[in-house]
Amino acid sequence: MPHFWQIGLLALVYFVTAKLSLQFAIPPGHATAVWPPSGIALAATLLLSSRLWPGVWLGAALVNYTVNASPILAALLGTGNALEALAGAALIRRYIGVPRRFEHCRDVVIFVAVAALSCTIASTVAVLSMGILGFVSWTDILPNWWTWWQGDVSGIILVTPLILCWRLRRAAPWSHGKKLEALCLGGLLLIVTQLVFGDATEFLSPFPLTFAILPLMMWAALRFSQRVVTTASAVVSAFAIDYTIHGIGPFALWPMNESLLILLAFISTVVITSLVLSALKIERGRAMEQLERVLVELREQAVTDPLTGLYNRRYLWEFLRREWIRAKRKDDTLAVIMIDLDHFKHINDAHGHEAGDFVLTAVAGLLRNRIRSSDIVCRYGGEEFALVLPEASLENARLRAEDIRLAIKDLDLIHQGVPLGRITASLGIALFPDHVKDPDSLMQAADAALYEAKNGGRDQAVFCPPAPNSPTPAGPTSPS
Repeated sequence: MPHFWQIGLLALVYFVTAKLSLQFAIPPGHATAVWPPSGIALAATLLLSSRLWPGVWLGAALVNYTVNASPILAALLGTGNALEALAGAALIRRYIGVPRRFEHCRDVVIFVAVAALSCTIASTVAVLSMGILGFVSWTDILPNWWTWWQGDVSGIILVTPLILCWRLRRAAPWSHGKKLEALCLGGLLLIVTQLVFGDATEFLSPFPLTFAILPLMMWAALRFSQRVVTTASAVVSAFAIDYTIHGIGPFALWPMNESLLILLAFISTVVITSLVLSALKIERGRAMEQLERVLVELREQAVTDPLTGLYNRRYLWEFLRREWIRAKRKDDTLAVIMIDLDHFKHINDAHGHEAGDFVLTAVAGLLRNRIRSSDIVCRYGGEEFALVLPEASLENARLRAEDIRLAIKDLDLIHQGVPLGRITASLGIALFPDHVKDPDSLMQAADAALYEAKNGGRDQAVFCPPAPNSPTPAGPTSPS
């Protein structure tokens, strides 16, 4: 039942819109230079279902029957309009998809090409039917075909993108500045439209003035969404057609049919240009986002160890120097803990490098879980790791080092079903400003303490000797 309701509603909308459009019909009244129902039919067929074609056929047949009172001609014209919508929807789905908005310049070009191609169906069926049934003389076939074709194409280009864009989910709310900008754009667009197509053309040169529309549409395309672009196009088109119908404006210098045709050619050009610019803006935004992601990934790769996922030595130095400047400015402390896995070469020799990599990854995960958000842990090289601890006191650094030493010792690692045995680590600790006064010396001091821990029996944490006139740190932590 909902499907039949959709067909009936589409037929009603098509009929009402068509009757309004026929107010601008070119004698003998069969064709008009703008035919919004074609855009409505294509949008409905795209968004809902191709099975709604009976609604297009019924609406088109009824409105044409009210014009010529010929059921045969009305049925033929309805068939042409339904086939036009079906062909257009099929081609767009095949080459674009269902474009809720045009995100690529090629999509706009394809959409316009499909509109031009599919509209040949309705216009050809219409003029041949009218010629065969005697409603139009064969000498007038070509002008009628051209008028019918351009009316359908213009209707699709103007109306279909408008409906597609307004079917999008609610966009993000505008800021106050954006709202003010939109208000300025709308006001200027109305003023310029009035100047271009209104009575002002009596005092100003009309044709150069028409190009004043383009900068405003470019503004809309580059600064706002396609919803704004299509809405602005529809408003400008409505004003322009109304003025031209009443013999006012730069395009009202010829007979009515020629005036409307030239006007719609101009409007279609403006709309297509605006859609292309809008799609180009979306493409550029997507390209910039992709480039930013690539740059972030490249930076991550540049400062990340590929095996463990920890930061590497390069980032360690960047972070250490930055934190040293902060600690010096705030008269704060900064600790470095160097960690070296004991007898790691024996693991590689006994179980292979895959087992060694497994151990390094496991230790990296353990260290990552034992740091604060303000700390960092890095793989310094080989089986060495380094921790940088901002705002760490002597006692805090000692406790952190002891906790890490015991946690590594408690690891029970099994690789491919083979126990890897007990793993221990030696740790060297240095603090700024207690032990050294600059970041380079801080790393050297921690490394020297690590060397002392390894030479002193391993599996222990050793502080760097204190600098002169500094507090005496706690002694080495012995293995448990």
